[in-house]
Amino acid sequence: MMSAVTVSRGGDAAMELDQFDRWLRDPDVVMAPERLGAARPTRHSFAASMLRTAVRDGWRIEIERWVVDGDGAGEAVYRIRTPTDVLRFVVFSTVIAETERIDRVVAKSWDVTAALIDGDLDADRLHELRTEVPRQERGRADAATLIWTRGNRSSRFFEHVVAALAEGQQPDAALIGSSPYLVRSTAYYSNGRFGMATYPGLRRRPAVASPYRAHMLAAWLFREFSCDLVDHMARSRNSGAATLDPGWRRCLGIGNATGLGMVPYVINHPMILDRWVGIRETALAVARGTSAPRADRRWPELYAGLTHLIGWCEARAGRSCSPFQDTGSLAAELRCIRELVRRGPRGPHPFDLLWHEAEARMGVEAQELLASVLTDLDDSFDDELEARLHVEGEPHDPRVTDTVGHLRSQLARYSWTHDLAQRAGSEHWFWYYARDNEEPRRGIRGVDRGAEFEMPIDISRAVAAMDDALRDRHEHESVAAFLLRHPEHRAAVARVQNHANLRYAEVRDNLIAAGFLPLQLQRFQLAMYGAADFVPQSTDWVRVTLLNGAPSRKSLPTQARYEHELFPSLPQQNEE
Repeated sequence: MMSAVTVSRGGDAAMELDQFDRWLRDPDVVMAPERLGAARPTRHSFAASMLRTAVRDGWRIEIERWVVDGDGAGEAVYRIRTPTDVLRFVVFSTVIAETERIDRVVAKSWDVTAALIDGDLDADRLHELRTEVPRQERGRADAATLIWTRGNRSSRFFEHVVAALAEGQQPDAALIGSSPYLVRSTAYYSNGRFGMATYPGLRRRPAVASPYRAHMLAAWLFREFSCDLVDHMARSRNSGAATLDPGWRRCLGIGNATGLGMVPYVINHPMILDRWVGIRETALAVARGTSAPRADRRWPELYAGLTHLIGWCEARAGRSCSPFQDTGSLAAELRCIRELVRRGPRGPHPFDLLWHEAEARMGVEAQELLASVLTDLDDSFDDELEARLHVEGEPHDPRVTDTVGHLRSQLARYSWTHDLAQRAGSEHWFWYYARDNEEPRRGIRGVDRGAEFEMPIDISRAVAAMDDALRDRHEHESVAAFLLRHPEHRAAVARVQNHANLRYAEVRDNLIAAGFLPLQLQRFQLAMYGAADFVPQSTDWVRVTLLNGAPSRKSLPTQARYEHELFPSLPQQNEE
């Protein structure tokens, strides 16, 4: 069995992908904040990739243990059988007071805590998990534990769904609305945290070796537990209770709220950002470079995909999306491009011609929606593209034997930093790590306290300052000599040297500028996870629903091919 991170056709596949390089978009276009903030999920988002692998490789998920009372307190164990690994998702469920249901890192108790583990589960290990997992940040894991997670019941939806099922009814779609979920997750810990398996340890387990696959598996099983839990609680109230019908199980997801904590991640991991953006851009380039005969055969799928997406946007029309574009106007733009599609394919590369027409007629958000539809049409390079996600480690040290002249040549890719550094308000914010909240925060420079603890995430200003300091240095001078005179530029020198050759490593934005909008980078990352529905709550945080539209564990064995909706239908559109 081929693992998800294996390149199935070796060097030949890489050569085949290289032929599409001329369709890659320019980094100055792609890395603009408004473009990143318009990102939507694709078939290569982490949730979609995990589920596609589960269907393709015939994963089987069974309930191995279920000891839960009528209130939903107890424990459950899900066994995941893959061709290479047997994993378990161990869940501990309780009922906490409504006042304790906070979604912050500083919470001390949760309705549900769980662990994704490898290896056998005997009585001693179950006892240890029962003791440690509910403690979360205060607990300790072992090296065969892959993920720890936790979450709370939805205050708005959970009890309503249980009560409806107990009365023999399905939930009220009008009440649950367009972001349906039963529980809200608040964290997915991994990579050696609390003693659990490190990233190399995950890589040794083929089923979850691809980046974020273990996290998405844990999130999906969290959703499955929430559906099983409401069915169980309803039956406890009434033996004749209804169970969630397949349509509802499919459309329910996992709720989540994301704040400033996500933003520094992509700035501090430029190689990972380059891979994340690169896989999206290469997939779009493959679609645009598709020749006429192959594109012509897929033209009806493109029309159908746009039609579904228009309906998805129309169903959300009127809901506030500010500062993003409202879905009603997005639907109007998509109808225009669908009309072009209705006329039929043209030219030697029909998708590329359509893309250029979309660039001329549509805004950035509509273009990125079209990019998702085009990407979803082609599965030719799924394994090859997703194999590119792996990053072994990111270098942080400067190459001191290089010359100043060589460093200057690398700075050509950072010419955009000077414009950002010279704009008014370029030092408005400072970022710091709040001890009380255990999360990144930002304050107004000169107004709020804490600037002395500032996090170094102002890449554009740091690189521009380093470039200015180089101007009076001789081109044959070594970087070591330069840094002896200007040690304050060490991090900026290392950044440029180690990442100047990466196409998509740097966001064209200044995170401490007055106009910086955190939602842009948050939404990009959430799209990479697989979230399609975004409900901004302020400029700093957004609510999302993940894995709605995903197949249930019960339907997984019946699927001949992967059928996960990237843009899932609303509850009232599901067949009962």
